[in-house]
Amino acid sequence: MRCDGAPGRPMASFVAVLLSAGLVACNRGSQVVTSIEFDGNRRTIETRDVGCTNQPTGGLVILVSGGPKRTVRIQLTQQGRLVVERVGLRYDDMAGFVADAREVTATKVDDTFTFSGRMPPNPGESQWHTFKIETNCPGYRDALPSGNPPQGVP
Repeated sequence: MRCDGAPGRPMASFVAVLLSAGLVACNRGSQVVTSIEFDGNRRTIETRDVGCTNQPTGGLVILVSGGPKRTVRIQLTQQGRLVVERVGLRYDDMAGFVADAREVTATKVDDTFTFSGRMPPNPGESQWHTFKIETNCPGYRDALPSGNPPQGVP
């Protein structure tokens, strides 16, 4: 019985697919641990899915995705000082959102950001929430320009 020809090709294709999958897995971002303290409850999100996107306006959007019920999204500007425009978080049953820069402070050391402040009560709640979030940007990418030019530009 001969073992050359067509039967060898499927095995070569299979090995190529396995090697490609292995290379893709090796190129994933580094593991980031995001710590969240919300009304005194501490949680962490450990994920490789952290995006830090520079906006054309000089802002930065940080998105931490730990699954559908574990996300943090922060929008800030870095012109002269850090100004936090919006913070939203969800961790299972804990959730909050704030869009008032007076309610949030931020610090940055190297690529580690710390945000703390308070969030207004969610519908049906009466108490404000306190929070502290610490996360790291493993890398930065620039946002893609929109297809529409700014108003007033021909």
